[in-house]
Amino acid sequence: MGAVTTSHRRGGWLVAALAGLRGSLEGTLLQAAKTAVASGFSWFVAADLLGNQIPVFAPLAAVLTVQVTLWQSVSRGLQRVAGVMVGVLVAGAFAQLAGIHTWSIAVVIFVSLLLGRALRLGTQGSIQVPISALLVLVLGATTGGYGLDRVVDTAIGAACGILVNLIVFPRTHLEEAEARVHGLAEALGALVESVAGCVHRVRSAAAARPEDPASLLTAARLLGPRVTVAARAVSRAEEACRWNPAGRGGRAAAERLRAAIPVLEMVERQVRGITRAVAEAGPSWDLPVPLSEALARLLREVASELRGWRPPEQPNPERTPSRLPPPLAEPSTAAEDGLYDSVLGSLRGSGLTPHAAALVTAIAVDARRIREELGWSPSLEVRTPGWRSLFDEGAV
Repeated sequence: MGAVTTSHRRGGWLVAALAGLRGSLEGTLLQAAKTAVASGFSWFVAADLLGNQIPVFAPLAAVLTVQVTLWQSVSRGLQRVAGVMVGVLVAGAFAQLAGIHTWSIAVVIFVSLLLGRALRLGTQGSIQVPISALLVLVLGATTGGYGLDRVVDTAIGAACGILVNLIVFPRTHLEEAEARVHGLAEALGALVESVAGCVHRVRSAAAARPEDPASLLTAARLLGPRVTVAARAVSRAEEACRWNPAGRGGRAAAERLRAAIPVLEMVERQVRGITRAVAEAGPSWDLPVPLSEALARLLREVASELRGWRPPEQPNPERTPSRLPPPLAEPSTAAEDGLYDSVLGSLRGSGLTPHAAALVTAIAVDARRIREELGWSPSLEVRTPGWRSLFDEGAV
């Protein structure tokens, strides 16, 4: 069974890697096309419709505004426009008072950086304040109306970037997030199944050789980064559904996936604890047959629940129930407690050393904790961030 499980896990990794590569290529091509369209459209509006001579900052703003999600595009666009406006005002004030000198440029940069931070314009807005102030202070002295043109071009580029990102195939990224979450749960289940095969070795000629306990611990450690990747995918999906017409029906699903991340984080820790206990016992660990059978049954039950687990769902009258996938039937808590009690009952009188008994108990307790985490139902609420969150440091 160990060889079959290893092959299944490697096959799952290969499928996930190919799906991720395909999604990355599709996302890259779509993002490049949307950015190119927004840049060209912004130049057309600024140069052909408004008559600006060289509106280079319009396509530049469009390039920096078109992001993976509509929320990020709005955030970057607003931050950039706000930063340019503040920078133009700072440069205009210093140009009237001091002119262009070595010390005045240093003072302008210093004041602009402090203003950008004090006004909480976000990462993009804060850096635009000194850049715009410097350009307007130096180039505005020889080019009339440069400051106003820069503000207009930046606003046009940001508006075009947001518009294109809104109407040209706005993605929700829900499929990727769901694949990450479900794939992680299945990988955890497959690993627990492998541990069950290692705990209870079937003594027959047809039985596959169980996996080495040390390799199981290594596999468990490799699941930690997958939790981080899944969390990032869920955050992107949740963000992509904001202000997105295509994501109105997916906001509840994104909240369900967000609620699944802390559950899987806790489960990953428990699974790592189980594999660490088996690795500490070593490959020569030989439990009495009744005890090994009871412990393997408990682990296989947990593995089955992990593979069939889906993020929690709580009814909410503000949601549309038809848009949410039906929840799976909850596993039987009584049956799980019976398996746990069976392990403890088999442990009594087994004759194991205190250390070996402690390892068995630790595995059983971790398995029961996994079951408790999978049965947790948090309060789900669709969050609506305020406009000020568009200028947060982590918004882009």
